[in-house]
Amino acid sequence: MQAVDWAVVALYLLGVVGLGAALARRAGASAESYLVAGRKLPWWVVGLSEVASAAGADAFWVLIVFQAGLIGLHRFFWIAAVVGFPLGILWARYWRRLALLSPGEIYEVRYGGVAAGRFRAFAVSYGALLSSALVLGYVLRSFAQVMQPFLGWDGDVVLAVFAGLSMLYTMAAGLMGVAFSDVPQFGLLLLGRVLLAGAVMAAAGGFDGMLDGVAAARGADFLQLWPPAEGYGKWSVEPMTLLALTLMGGFSVAGVRSAEVQRSLAARSERDAALGQVLNAVLSLAVRVAPLIVIGLSAIALAPDAEPTQVWAQLVTEHAGPGVLGLIMVGVVAGYMSTIDTFLNFMVAGLFNDVYRRHLRPQAGEREQVWVCRLATVGITAVAWGWANLLIGRVDADWLNFINSVVGLFVLPLGLLRWVWWRLNIWGEIAAFAVGVPLAWVVWFPLGFKDQPYWQAFGVLFFGGWAVILAATLLTKPEAQGVLVGFYRKARPPGFWGPVQAELTAAERAHARAGRAADLRAAGGMAVLGASLVIGLGAVFLRQWGLVGLGGAGAALGAMALVRGART
Repeated sequence: MQAVDWAVVALYLLGVVGLGAALARRAGASAESYLVAGRKLPWWVVGLSEVASAAGADAFWVLIVFQAGLIGLHRFFWIAAVVGFPLGILWARYWRRLALLSPGEIYEVRYGGVAAGRFRAFAVSYGALLSSALVLGYVLRSFAQVMQPFLGWDGDVVLAVFAGLSMLYTMAAGLMGVAFSDVPQFGLLLLGRVLLAGAVMAAAGGFDGMLDGVAAARGADFLQLWPPAEGYGKWSVEPMTLLALTLMGGFSVAGVRSAEVQRSLAARSERDAALGQVLNAVLSLAVRVAPLIVIGLSAIALAPDAEPTQVWAQLVTEHAGPGVLGLIMVGVVAGYMSTIDTFLNFMVAGLFNDVYRRHLRPQAGEREQVWVCRLATVGITAVAWGWANLLIGRVDADWLNFINSVVGLFVLPLGLLRWVWWRLNIWGEIAAFAVGVPLAWVVWFPLGFKDQPYWQAFGVLFFGGWAVILAATLLTKPEAQGVLVGFYRKARPPGFWGPVQAELTAAERAHARAGRAADLRAAGGMAVLGASLVIGLGAVFLRQWGLVGLGGAGAALGAMALVRGART
């Protein structure tokens, strides 16, 4: 880090903190302004903010490409995303129609009753203190480990500066500060990646030299466009893993714990919520990963025998000159800070709306509500910092995989069922949670599924979840008809709602059918667009130019269909 690099980083930090300070007064007007930006986010802010919140961890993605090429991206991202993004357009509209203040509020809106109110508070508290807090702690620790070699600071100092500043502007401006700071953060992140990609590709001999070097180092068959593919070890996507990833993408997008839900609730209209998902999908599937593919493939050509976990840092050290290094560091910082601020705002919304305002102080004034949210931001940061410092060092990859992915497999069916099946009740939710966490631990650790192909643990827990959820639901009473009708009138979701729809007027049923038709056109168009982008981008690196053109044509057709549906 030279003086010019430090100056670039300092200017960036001053910019995001200044933006948070500038928006603090508007955000502090009410809890709605603080937690969902007054429901005034335009579609382009929704989309850019969502992609920024998931766009960090450059070293991880470069490692994947370095070891498994395009198949690694399929395994960890593309397959689930191509399935999930089209459905995300639908769920964004449903969430926006409900106009909730926090995602956890859906438990009472969907089910009603005392049990739903108590479970709402418990589920949110569990996430803020344990599951989501542990993941945020891991993010903090990873951030410190990435930045330490370049800054020369102790890990706690890295977190005190960067995580502390994330906390400050999030505390000051709430979701408004998070979303609007994410916009320049994504631009800077992308700029840093593009500059590094250009430098390392030039060092590898240009585009053709890079690909020829990959073929020489890994073999002519290394770059495979289509999953499933075998021979890549843990990165392989054989048929059963393909099925598991497809189901994961289809079911997880309907859940309650994601940046997409929070941004959809804050969008200024259903149209903005839907178009925000479109922009997020296009940027996520192609734009943000393209430079990472170049960096990973250039690393193979330049240093095929390098230690995989160090390859990104090695490239930065050897090929980023003064100024460029500062921009790359800003990109890394921006990626992590946008993830941190999203976690903080999401958990604050739940603790405030689902615990404090719902159970402790329902009559609190607006000023008190905003200050409780700000204090909760500090508290959640402290909890996550505690996880990062006390336990993360002793949590290995198996535990992180368990917390971040496996523990949610048992409850995965709930994400879809609560929208598409009228009969699901709160006891199905409670039973899945009560059984799912301990059973997931038993399957993953004592039974040893952590050492088996991922699809085996997925199958046991996912289909086990179906059995428990259906049994608990069918053995208990349905929810009150009035609650179900109220939920359906607001959200108008698809699926099996016959007894509820019978309570509607003919005009209401016709309106719901027309809306679903538009939703399906948009989702179908997004599916074509997403798959075409992945195929076209992958074909570029195989130098199959006819397939690149076909992908471009498919993307254009998909875009026309989804815009027609999303604008309806």
